[in-house]
Amino acid sequence: MQTALSYLVAARHQEIHELEQLNRTCELVRAVSELVHRLQNERGVSNVYLASGGQHDAARFDARITSSELTKADVLKWLEGIQPGEGLAGGSRLFTRIAIALNALEALPHIRENIRKRDGSPLKSSERYTRVIGSLLSLVFEAADVSVEPKVARLLVALFNLMQAKEYAGQERATGARAFAIGQVCAGDLKSLTDLIDLQEQCFARFETFCSQSVLSQWQALQATMPLADIERMRRKLMAANMQLDSALSETWFETCSQRMDDIHLVETHLTTGLQQACQLRIAQTQSELEDQQALLTDLSNARSMAPSCVLVSELAQAQGQPELLAGHAMGSRLTGAIFDTLQTQTRHLQAVSEELISVRAALDERKHIERAKGVLMAHQSLSEEEAYRLLRQKAMNQNLRLVDVAQSVLSIAEFLPKRS
Repeated sequence: MQTALSYLVAARHQEIHELEQLNRTCELVRAVSELVHRLQNERGVSNVYLASGGQHDAARFDARITSSELTKADVLKWLEGIQPGEGLAGGSRLFTRIAIALNALEALPHIRENIRKRDGSPLKSSERYTRVIGSLLSLVFEAADVSVEPKVARLLVALFNLMQAKEYAGQERATGARAFAIGQVCAGDLKSLTDLIDLQEQCFARFETFCSQSVLSQWQALQATMPLADIERMRRKLMAANMQLDSALSETWFETCSQRMDDIHLVETHLTTGLQQACQLRIAQTQSELEDQQALLTDLSNARSMAPSCVLVSELAQAQGQPELLAGHAMGSRLTGAIFDTLQTQTRHLQAVSEELISVRAALDERKHIERAKGVLMAHQSLSEEEAYRLLRQKAMNQNLRLVDVAQSVLSIAEFLPKRS
């Protein structure tokens, strides 16, 4: 007859297997983080190249492509090491995101060819890169959403928000560079800059909420060395209505924003390293628990009396109030007490894990609601993504509500909204 302890040992084996899958997923996230950074750099240089009519940064653009391709090759090599039958944390959901990201990456040669031909504006070029980068960021989001280990899930949420903040910073860099280059900021770019700055702050706040204390300390120390004051001064110039901009500041703005993004990437790298360390530590802890439980199971198999250990998990709660049920047997109170304590400890662990994962996923659910609400507004009111976000944001400010509350309100009435013609 299988005992409760036998199933606990099986549970430990399964937990180790899931953690090993999660560790592999974190390896993928680390490679994707590096690729996103390389593509952001490539996108930025392509803007300068196009804005100059091909007169500036041609060599640097080619160098950025080479760097991106090397990093992409690392991601593809890692994926080749995963056999179709092998699992990753997140299963089908994560594999679907990987497929979408790979499909998006196939557009890069066409994007680059158009840039070399100077076919299209810097804005259109940026939008194409942004779609590729967005598919990679969604992969990181999915990894955070399906994580079953609370500490790792928290770090993944922190990483996603930091990467998303840096992506908004990259879009701000491109928008500001274009405005300085032409000597003025148009109304649409002015609204975009306002939104991008706001979105960065939101993501940085969520990153600080979920990152570890060591990462937070590094982040705070690094901020003191970032060129934030210089960026803020140039932001004020960009935000000044009807102000003629000094085109010579375009390169200064670009380089200053790039320095900040490189600094942010240092923290990303530290976070991805911490992710794998957290996985490996949890695997070691679970392995130790497994060895302890296997030792108990061996003692149990050698015992002359099996009665106390045959209490099923469903009956264990009754035994808690009946200590006489666990006494007077051949193995004595030491073995039966150890088994009982093991079951109780695991019950408390599962409860704590469940509660912490609920709190972590609440932050991810907020983003899902906001993204879905934007989609509803885009579909029903013929809005762009930026316009949909701006409408949600304005409604939240006017009614003194959280953005997610407004998003949920939109979703609740989505079926009643008029269809666009």
